Amino acid sequence: MTRIILSGFKNDNFNLLDFYKKRVVRIFPALLVMITFFAVVIYFLLPTMFSTYLKSYFSSSLFFSNIYYYLNNGYFDQQSQFNFLLHTWSLSVEWQFYMIYPLILLLFRHTYQSRKKVFIVYFCALIGISFASMLIHSAYDKSYSFFIFYTRAWEMMIGGVAFLFEDKVKAITFNTKLLVVSICIVILGVFIVTTNEHSITWPSTLTIIPVVSTMVILLLNIDLKIFNNKVINFLGNISYSLYLWHWPFYVLSIFFNVNERFRYRILFIALSFVFAIVSYYFVEKRNYNKKYKLVLVSTVILFASSLIITKVKPHYIFDNYKANMAFAATDYKYSPQAYKQYDLKNKHFSYNLSLKNYDLNKIKVLPQKKNIVLLGDSHAGMFSQTFHNIFPQDKYNLIQVTADATYPMINSKTRYQGPKDFFNYFFQDFFPKNYSKIDMVVINSNYADYTKDEISESVEFTENYFKKYNTKVLYIGQTSTFYLDFPTSYYLKNHFNIDHKNNRSIKEKDDKTNDLLISKLGDKYINILHLKIKEVSNHGEPYIYDTGHLSYYGTEQYRSFLANKLK
Repeated sequence: MTRIILSGFKNDNFNLLDFYKKRVVRIFPALLVMITFFAVVIYFLLPTMFSTYLKSYFSSSLFFSNIYYYLNNGYFDQQSQFNFLLHTWSLSVEWQFYMIYPLILLLFRHTYQSRKKVFIVYFCALIGISFASMLIHSAYDKSYSFFIFYTRAWEMMIGGVAFLFEDKVKAITFNTKLLVVSICIVILGVFIVTTNEHSITWPSTLTIIPVVSTMVILLLNIDLKIFNNKVINFLGNISYSLYLWHWPFYVLSIFFNVNERFRYRILFIALSFVFAIVSYYFVEKRNYNKKYKLVLVSTVILFASSLIITKVKPHYIFDNYKANMAFAATDYKYSPQAYKQYDLKNKHFSYNLSLKNYDLNKIKVLPQKKNIVLLGDSHAGMFSQTFHNIFPQDKYNLIQVTADATYPMINSKTRYQGPKDFFNYFFQDFFPKNYSKIDMVVINSNYADYTKDEISESVEFTENYFKKYNTKVLYIGQTSTFYLDFPTSYYLKNHFNIDHKNNRSIKEKDDKTNDLLISKLGDKYINILHLKIKEVSNHGEPYIYDTGHLSYYGTEQYRSFLANKLK
């Protein structure tokens, strides 16, 4: 991109609109074909994921999926490995770079034409500013640093350094270039093999290693016979289409539980290549230079259509059964039912809140009533509506002290500072002042998310703490959790007889956790794992929030069982 723009400056023939047109006809058609193809596939094979997919669809079609994923990277959002269009975040970053980069360079056009050395200083300074912004944002918001354009711009701009300094390396001998390039390739190989998504934060200062290594390879630009190999050239030609098609096929293999079987891996890799080849020859290689307006109009129409469909209730798209499943999988967490179930806006302490911005008057005792404390993480929060049904407000006061992904104890081990501070306040301030007016504490947590030793440590803390105040304590047991969201798991099981192997291993862990807690707590432990989830009704409320949050609101089976145990 730097060569195209700066060569245009040098020859005094750079045209910004022509630059944009060429990017549109190069990038848009293949992307639109791919995302539309999988929209059809998901509609018929995975209707529970259709609305979620369309949200990725419209954000990808106009190249702001990176921003969409950042803004929707919430506590209850599905894991990234289940996102069919996750890979388009980088394409969106690149497109935003293509749109803004030439505008920035145009500001320095005269400088490049008259004082090239000064331009290079400015250019390197811009790289430094982008790199510094990445470091600053990484310290406060790693997700922002990962997804947003200007924190990643330095990685693309540094390729321009290879163009700006290409004349400086012409005198270097071929053997020296070959040695340096070989070292860079080894460094890249070692970096890829020895690091993974869990071992480093990305991007970070370590990102310099692969970026600079790649830049040096481009700068030295040695001509090896292997680069002229027909197979390698062919792979280079189809690389964009292969990039587009490989990830959705991989995600599809995850949903259908075949991603770890060797023969199916080969099958899906082969499918990726077949579709990439078809895309290259029948979509990419077509000449759209005179049809760029048609490409843009088609993009806007597809964007608008997908956006509108996400606003339509599933019942207008599917039959009642599929519609209810789709609603439970995608829209329930944003619905009034979910807010009522968790008391999200009023009581439940979300992961992104801070204690100083939380109204602590929301948790208070009422001397004229029996005070019941619901204590724990989001797996406790999901019982809020159920507890209101069990304990009528005319006689009971429900004190909800629940927070995301945090076991209720002092200085709990958690990723989230707000919930940690919230529980510290409860145990160190609120409860010691009010314990004499509290009749019972009911605790629930996603116990299976912890190790055996962590469970023992956590339960020992709550047991000793409330024993000191002679307060009655009950524990609601481990709930059923799932690898995929429950509606999708249920749909795959009933329509394709697919029971994901990870569901089986998760159930084994849930059962072991349940047995451990029963052995430690005895009669204080309310075992609900043995209760089977009812068959999903075509008309009733959805029973599931996400992979581990059962929607007990409206399910008489669980309400009655808990009512008998708690009262």
